Amino acid sequence: MTKVQYGLEGTHGTAVAADTRLMAWCTMPESDREVIIPGAGIGQRVPGLLSAAYVRRVLAEGIRLETPGESGAYYQIFPLLFSLAIKGSISPSEQNSGEGDYLWTFADPLTGSETVDTMTLEMGDGTGANEGYEMAYCAISELEIAGNADSGEVTANATLFGDEVARTQLTDVGTMPTATAVIGKLARVYVDDTWAGLGSNELENALLDFTLSVGTGVHPKLRGSSQRTIDSHDQGEMEVTLTLGLERGASGVATEEAYYRATTVTSRFVRLEIDSGIAIGSGDNHKLTLDIAGAWMSWHSLGRDQDGNNIAVATLRAGYDSTGTHAFTFKALTDVASI
Repeated sequence: MTKVQYGLEGTHGTAVAADTRLMAWCTMPESDREVIIPGAGIGQRVPGLLSAAYVRRVLAEGIRLETPGESGAYYQIFPLLFSLAIKGSISPSEQNSGEGDYLWTFADPLTGSETVDTMTLEMGDGTGANEGYEMAYCAISELEIAGNADSGEVTANATLFGDEVARTQLTDVGTMPTATAVIGKLARVYVDDTWAGLGSNELENALLDFTLSVGTGVHPKLRGSSQRTIDSHDQGEMEVTLTLGLERGASGVATEEAYYRATTVTSRFVRLEIDSGIAIGSGDNHKLTLDIAGAWMSWHSLGRDQDGNNIAVATLRAGYDSTGTHAFTFKALTDVASI
C-alpha cells in the first residue's frame, strides 16, 4: 500500500504538503546523517565515548525514484522529472485551444544561473501521525530513460538528493494519478546533418533499444551557516549520452557507422521520439521528443545479438552546436498543465 507523492516547493528547502500522487517506487537513502562516536585516547577496548557522540553531517543523497518495468514510464511524469533535472519555472504551451494538450519544452540551460525546481517528496504506507516520511529540497542529480521495442518497456529512473528524512503524517492526496503509458515499440530514431533539419531522416526499422543518461550537474551545497541541512544548490556541467541498439543492415545504419569510423569527427543530430498515438481531447497526441546534437563516441558493430540478428551498439555524446546554439532539447507533450 506504499504511496509516493510530492508537492512543488515555492521556496527551495521549505517543506510543503504533497498535492500530486506518483506512479513510481521511491527508495530512501541508507542513511541521511553521519553519526560520530569519538574514542581516541579513552583507554577502553570499545573505542567510542557515547557521551561525546554527535551528528557531523546531514544530507539525504541517493534517493531513487523509479517507474519500474512492470508498470512503466508514463508521459505525465516527464514535466516533473525535467523540471527537477534540467530547468524549472517552465510554462507549457497549449497546442490546441481548449483541448488540454500542453507542450513542455526544456532547452538546455547553457549559461546563467540554475533554475531547477525542487519538491517535497512524501512516501509511506499509513496515514496516521508519524507513519510516513518526507524529504524536502529534492532535485535530480542523475536521470535515465530507457526503452526496448521488443519488450515494449520504457522506464524512467532518477537519483535525487534532499535535505533529510523526516517522519510525518502523509498528506491526504485523494486523486489518483492520470497515466498514459510510454510504449517502447513506438520509439523512432532520426539522424540528420543539421539541427534545423532534425527529424527528416528516420533510421527505419532499426531501433531495438535506447538508454538516455543525463548527469544534470545539479548538486546540493552545504556551507557554513546556522543550520545543518542544505543551504543552497547549484548546477554545474551537464553530461548527456544516448546509447542506441541498432540492427545492422537497416537503412542508414551503415552510413552512421562510417561517420564514427572516419578520421574526422562529424556532428550528428539525433531525435528519439515516442508518439503515443493517443490524442489529448481532440488535440495532439501524448509525445516525448528528445533532440540531441553530438558525435558518435563508440560503435560496437557486433556488440549484441537479438534472435540471430546482429545489433550494433552506438553511443552519442552531446556537445554544443554553435550553429543551432544548443546541445539538447527535451519536450513532453501531455495533458499536464502544471506540476
